[in-house]
Amino acid sequence: MKDTVFLSGATGFVGNEVLKQLFEKDYRVKVLVRDKEKLKEDLPGIIPVEGDVLDPESFRKEMEDVDTVIHLVGIIREFPSQGITFEKLHFEATKNVVDTAVNNSVKRFIHMSANGARENAITDYHKTKYKAEEYVRNSGLTYTIFRPSLIYGPGDSFVNMLADMIKKLPVFSYFGKGDYKMQPVSVYEVAEVFVESIPVSTMYGKTYSVCGDKVYTYRELLNIIMDVIDKKRLLISVPEAFVSAGIAAFGGFSWFPITRDQFIMLKEGNVCVDNEAFEETNVKKRNMKEMLKTYLS
Repeated sequence: MKDTVFLSGATGFVGNEVLKQLFEKDYRVKVLVRDKEKLKEDLPGIIPVEGDVLDPESFRKEMEDVDTVIHLVGIIREFPSQGITFEKLHFEATKNVVDTAVNNSVKRFIHMSANGARENAITDYHKTKYKAEEYVRNSGLTYTIFRPSLIYGPGDSFVNMLADMIKKLPVFSYFGKGDYKMQPVSVYEVAEVFVESIPVSTMYGKTYSVCGDKVYTYRELLNIIMDVIDKKRLLISVPEAFVSAGIAAFGGFSWFPITRDQFIMLKEGNVCVDNEAFEETNVKKRNMKEMLKTYLS
């Protein structure tokens, strides 16, 4: 059996796939979960660790014999009334895991950030992602940071939502010209890049973007989804001011499909400028339309 990996965020969308691929590669995996019953996979050699990223004492001892930490915890939407904020889940959680890794002399730390994270970001989502990145960089750990773009796959919260809405509605709207660009990447590619990067020394101390095979406009993405699910719908443009007004009135409610941060990030676009993460791990990019056919059609 290979080295021992400590995995946070294993019950999440990306984490579940990373866990499966670590198992397939014969790693011994300690999985940090708040509730063991929430683990989607019952795999031999997987060691559940009940704890909370916001309570480092709950997992401190379990990191004593760990070689590599893969930290995936993050959220795409805040619910402050429930204590669910970007500051807590992006920065404080990362700080706790990093500090525990440092105190246990962990050899390798692999961190999931987000494409678009930067110091001068407009959104709190990107600001807190960058803040967490900086903490990792200054920790002294042998780190690699990955910044995935929009991640799709079975159970994702974006492409599946669009497909469901297209199925139910006779007319589908987008804001503005619908020409904002994105470069979606499958959850399988993201997980493979993470797992394959563990032993690659040329990736130490570096930050990588992780994007899919092609850049699409939002309208192009909608048309691809309609083709895959075989549902043709009339697409109409809605003024940005109308969407902004809706967000101002209802963006704080969980049932409303988009938040202020998500609206801004859509307009900013979500594309990559390099393929180095794939080149250095020898991971092949998948075609998005073909991948969507495997679970949407």
